[in-house]
Amino acid sequence: MNEKVTIVIPIHNLEKFLKRCLESIRKQTYLNFEVLLIDDGSTDNSEKICKSFVERDDRFKYFYQNNSGVSKARNLGIKKANGKYITFIDGDDFINSNHLQTMVDGLMGCQLSITGRNDVCEGNIQQVLKEDKDAYFNKKQIIDAVLKPGVVYSFPWNKMYLRKIIKEKQILFDNKLSYGEDLVFNMEYILNIDKAILKNDATYNYVYRPDSVSRLMSKETLKRRVTDLLAIKQTIKILPQEFKDEKYFLYKRIVIEGARYYRQLNFYKLEKKSIKEQLLSAYTKVKRHLTLREKITFLLNIRAPKLTFYIKNKFK
Repeated sequence: MNEKVTIVIPIHNLEKFLKRCLESIRKQTYLNFEVLLIDDGSTDNSEKICKSFVERDDRFKYFYQNNSGVSKARNLGIKKANGKYITFIDGDDFINSNHLQTMVDGLMGCQLSITGRNDVCEGNIQQVLKEDKDAYFNKKQIIDAVLKPGVVYSFPWNKMYLRKIIKEKQILFDNKLSYGEDLVFNMEYILNIDKAILKNDATYNYVYRPDSVSRLMSKETLKRRVTDLLAIKQTIKILPQEFKDEKYFLYKRIVIEGARYYRQLNFYKLEKKSIKEQLLSAYTKVKRHLTLREKITFLLNIRAPKLTFYIKNKFK
């Protein structure tokens, strides 16, 4: 197989990491690809770095948009894509030289190819892959694998898709969601396929950035993060009725994760009435599926958020 692969890279102020990312793409053993560099309003030297690769290698193409977020950047990449296959890479990460070949091989007989990843933190690399051979999934199995902790998750960057399905079904990232947009995107795609594969090699290197981690979520980050609940609700809505267990699992996520958000919204004195209504509605649907500890934790967060916030931060 020598079909063209489109690689979409959203970029916003990544001058410290971008060169390593793009060099890792140029070193691929699979040569038939195009790289769409979507600059989301960078104010550092990202544009200069991108254009240096465009000048050296005509497979690299540069596009600029005013700062509008990662979803709009990825959607622009989808619109400009020419490849039979499409994959996404974050500009602060990098890939092994066999990454594209491994992913393309997985699309022989499948409509979604997934790779394991290596977690890179301060130079230390830890492989995150639990399979010792390729694993095949039907629709229900891949949905469960995306929803639950493991290797697959809802990341778009460890997956390769058929552009034909994305185009025909008009699947895009929801730019109203700051978090969880990848979950909705993947669910919409998976509902239109029959078979997926998890390759047994970890070829994607996910870089943990110290400046992206904080023990206490900031006010602005929290405002964006709570859209994750809307993404979960959208996912519940698009899942067919036969996925009853998956819907219960997602309602439980709303209850558990939403209660934490509610506690933090209270701390920052942000509007939380609509969130509370969502949480109580989800709680009534899954109450009988919760453990006693989960019920108590939820009710404490809702009824006594100040006390719960104090306890959580005092003893963590």
